[in-house]
Amino acid sequence: MVRPASQALGSAKTYSLRRRLLLLMTGAVTLIWFATAGVAFKHTIDEADEVFDAQLVQTGELLLGIVAGADVEYVVRELQEHEHRYRVPVFYQLWLREDGRERLLARSANAPAEAVADRTGFSSVLLQDQRWRIYVRDDGKHYRVLVGQRDYLRSKLAYELAEHLLVPMAWSLPLLALCIWWVVSRALRPLKGVAETVAGMDARNLAPLRLVDRCPLEIGPLLTAIDTLTERVGQAMEQERRFTADAAHELRTPLAALKVQAQVAGRTADPEARTHALAQVVAGVERMTHLVQQLLTLARLEPSESMPTTQCVDLSQAAAVACAELTPRALAREQVLELDAPVPVTVRMAPAWAEILLRNLVDNALRYGCDAGRVEVKVAIDAGEALIEVRDDGPGVAPELRGRLLERFYRGLDGDVEGCGLGLSIVSRLVELAGARLGFADGLARPGGFGLAVEIRIPLASATQS
Repeated sequence: MVRPASQALGSAKTYSLRRRLLLLMTGAVTLIWFATAGVAFKHTIDEADEVFDAQLVQTGELLLGIVAGADVEYVVRELQEHEHRYRVPVFYQLWLREDGRERLLARSANAPAEAVADRTGFSSVLLQDQRWRIYVRDDGKHYRVLVGQRDYLRSKLAYELAEHLLVPMAWSLPLLALCIWWVVSRALRPLKGVAETVAGMDARNLAPLRLVDRCPLEIGPLLTAIDTLTERVGQAMEQERRFTADAAHELRTPLAALKVQAQVAGRTADPEARTHALAQVVAGVERMTHLVQQLLTLARLEPSESMPTTQCVDLSQAAAVACAELTPRALAREQVLELDAPVPVTVRMAPAWAEILLRNLVDNALRYGCDAGRVEVKVAIDAGEALIEVRDDGPGVAPELRGRLLERFYRGLDGDVEGCGLGLSIVSRLVELAGARLGFADGLARPGGFGLAVEIRIPLASATQS
């Protein structure tokens, strides 16, 4: 069952990456656009003022040059005659200095008769309720020229120039927003393709992603994580399928035997035969109980990826508990079960898992040991590690076949022994989760050979902390 994205994400707050990118990029571009427009607008106004000031200077220099190089009376007359036809957007005054006094030689129609400024250079004056920009030029001898422009006209023209500059910039803003939308949508398109590829994966045949189109480098870690998860899930599913198939195979035979014995008990009239059949049923139920318990234990261990390290356990005490539980089994076969655990041996492991580990080791040794034989269990500290050693005097296993003992449902060459072949598989899984090491050696001596010894080395709790 596929859950909606809102349920799959739990309580995490979700947001649209595409919408966020569009808002952030459009907002940033808009802020930069307004800042740039403001700077450009002010720069245009300043440049226009400089151009108008340059025009005033040029007009003043021109008037001085004309007056100084020609007949003054002729120049004044020409200026007055052509003023109405060639009116420039400035007013001017031409002053002549004689005998320590100044008199006005010529002026434009919009210029007053009195001098409006005395200081040379640029100045701003209020004339006839209007603000004027004035430039005064003195040749140092006889002539002084005043030229001016209305601030209103200068500002109006400057603002018109600035507005003409801002119009194309204003059109560029929505074009930029459209371009950002297109770029973001195109850049995020591979994410949609990846999502479609992941959604189309076959849950029954998980495999690494095979993307047809190119994908951004930034989502490479995500794809790697998906492939890693896919591989782990595939392995888990394959183990589950194999586990289910093996369990079904192992359960089929004892169930069939139980059915046969139950049918014999129900059909026979002989009390002895019925009693024997019922005893076989009870024994079969015990074997089935053991098998189911082992299967459930292995099923609990399979999903685990690491051993919890928040708890500590004394292996000596766990071994004593396991041996006490299995003593009745040893007595039933007249076996001697010896425990050598003189000192506490503390490791980081859940107590329940430590008991399962030791119980399976001892149980396996008792099952495959000889009748009236001996099983030795040793827990000690060796070379800075915890050592667990369980030895029996059973038929033993050839060195080249000992590796197969860790396989599920493998019972070795002695197939007549009651068991399900899962004990050492469970031990192997616990050893793997605990970061320990497992090995095999020759066990106790018996006529014609040696039994089997299982050795496990686990880091001590103090070594794990350091």
